[in-house]
Amino acid sequence: MLLATLSNITKRFDDQLIIENGSFSMQEGQKVGLVGSNGTGKTTLFRMIVGEIRPDSGSIDFKKGIKTGTVAQELHHELEFSLRDFCYMTHPKVNDVRMQIAKLEPSIAEQNPPDEIVNEYHALTQEYTELGGYRFETEVKLVLEGIGFSRTQMNRQLASFSGGERNRAQIAAVLLGDYDFLLLDEPTNHLDIQATIWLENHIAGSNKAFLIISHDRRFLQNTTEKIVELSMGRLDIYHCRYDKYIKERSKKLDVAEHHFRHQQEEIARIEDFIRRNMAGQKTKQAQSKQKYLARMKKLERPVKENNKPAFRIVDGGRSFKQVIKVDDLTIGYDSFPLVRDTDFELTRGDRVGLIGPNGCGKTTLLKTLGGLMEPISGDITIGGNVDVAYFDQELSNLNSQSDVLSEVWDIDPLAESGRIRSFLARFGFSGEDVFKPVSLLSGGEKTKLSLAKILYRPANLMIFDEPTNHLDIESIEALEQGLNEYPGTLLVVSHDRDFLDKVVNQIFDISHEHIRRYLGNYSYYAEKTQVNLNPMKTVSAEKKASYERFKERGRVMGRYKKRLKQLTEMITNGEKRLKEMERDELVVDASNWERLNEIAQSKRSLEEDILGWYIEKEQLELEPPLD
Repeated sequence: MLLATLSNITKRFDDQLIIENGSFSMQEGQKVGLVGSNGTGKTTLFRMIVGEIRPDSGSIDFKKGIKTGTVAQELHHELEFSLRDFCYMTHPKVNDVRMQIAKLEPSIAEQNPPDEIVNEYHALTQEYTELGGYRFETEVKLVLEGIGFSRTQMNRQLASFSGGERNRAQIAAVLLGDYDFLLLDEPTNHLDIQATIWLENHIAGSNKAFLIISHDRRFLQNTTEKIVELSMGRLDIYHCRYDKYIKERSKKLDVAEHHFRHQQEEIARIEDFIRRNMAGQKTKQAQSKQKYLARMKKLERPVKENNKPAFRIVDGGRSFKQVIKVDDLTIGYDSFPLVRDTDFELTRGDRVGLIGPNGCGKTTLLKTLGGLMEPISGDITIGGNVDVAYFDQELSNLNSQSDVLSEVWDIDPLAESGRIRSFLARFGFSGEDVFKPVSLLSGGEKTKLSLAKILYRPANLMIFDEPTNHLDIESIEALEQGLNEYPGTLLVVSHDRDFLDKVVNQIFDISHEHIRRYLGNYSYYAEKTQVNLNPMKTVSAEKKASYERFKERGRVMGRYKKRLKQLTEMITNGEKRLKEMERDELVVDASNWERLNEIAQSKRSLEEDILGWYIEKEQLELEPPLD
């Protein structure tokens, strides 16, 4: 049954077209992903749906009586409430009875409370039960823990939380609310991977309808069954999951490009005929073709986004093999440890993804390795010829009083303006965009500008803290491509599982104040730790094939580890045998040349074998199987 219908929506701001004659519908319980580049108007469409702004033309109609929930831009008077109380506010009747019960509890706790108080208390608890209050208490705990809050945080005031924590609190409240239709704008931005997976499962198992803006491709794949793309003012509908949408979109653009090109060739041929024959013997035919051309419905050139970023990440030259060595390291704040007594080593070309729950110490570790914080104890050794580039998720390298062009030009004041502008164009800033004040940039634009400043100078060690936050999908894919072409060393914190799969070959998992290392990308880590990879349990031929590939990757890694173990044992036993031969050689009589020759030949053969085993072992360690 239809829940909401948008019919021929048009919206402009000044001279900028946001949407023109856009239409789509939502069914009850349907999960829809809204995608498009930063700045195309996705959030504006959300605001029209919830009634904050009106379309210039067209209509938005809802099924009678439906309740719509979304996350507010900012919290105001709600900041005085605790996290738990804020969630209870989504069910006013339950919360009202709860507050009345709380007022009576001190009196009930007294010895021999008055009968009228006892009777009122029992009546309220009965009403609370009938309203589902106790069931809701359990649901509040489950949702808050699932979204990443600890039980100790539930009684804290919202005013004491960070901006990201407040955003998570709002998402929890929306999920707990009595809504039929939920609109979520970038819900995973402040979630760690475990909370993201929990949210995927929650949405997939919910009977409510969801419209979701997200740049997290795997999240969209695992939660949505229909994709609405907003591009250049147009809404295009794809009745499929995200992976099929990518293929269908590519096919659609190819077909549209073919038809457009074919029509342009036909128009050129007809116009040429008209020019050559208008004044000749075929004048009537030329006039007829001219009329045909006037009546022809001209195809528009296929819509393609402009200013796609193309990040080129320049290596700062070859570092020594050992890039970072950590010995007995403990990190944290004010002697409060987050990670204890850890040892690891990064060598040239390592590409490490750092994961773990919010607050476990991921950012603290990056800052400590980058020299921005002192460790509590232990040693950090930076290798020779290592140049570090550090991206922090707070974007602290940006000056809000400056503009885009000046931010990069200040790094290299002697550079020509054309060179700076060409460099910025690779990050999506072209034309008048380079004069935009930093304070007016969107979240995605600020992230791209911060990356531009960091990547302007070559470096052979990149340390990135959540670089994909606020980036649209095209920018994330451009960053992935740039990093895959980058030959240096990478250490990155990210909650984007597709991003981790594409750019890292090792995972450092921080949990319980320790780091565990996995020699593979995120999917390998997920397989080994049995993380739920796909909450939407559909079994298609494609998914079966994917599962088989997944199992094969596990078998390959098993064979890889088995061979490494065999080689280690063969080398150890071979070197033992070599020492035994050397001892035998010393005790053999010098006149027994046949025996001495036999031992010498055996030694040479064994030494060649040991050398071959060493080479094979080193090659395996340098190139572990990832796919």
